[in-house]
Amino acid sequence: MKILNIELTSIDKTDLGFEHWVDVTYQVPILKNEYTVKLLLLMECKIEDQEVIEYLVSTWKYRDLVLHSVKMYEMEKNQ
Repeated sequence: MKILNIELTSIDKTDLGFEHWVDVTYQVPILKNEYTVKLLLLMECKIEDQEVIEYLVSTWKYRDLVLHSVKMYEMEKNQ
């Protein structure tokens, strides 16, 4: 999997903490297209450092990206 872009789109304070909404564009060899997904990082504090956001996405949310790519592969295959 190749992550092409990670962009922090918004931070919202809630009762649970800070919701960091991140757009992630990725590409994998089994897919025809690249895809952008919106991921949620729920943190205790506000994080605006791009390097930290990239680290969190590439470690904590990598599995979610893999699962999304498998679902997209199944959809593309059935078309």
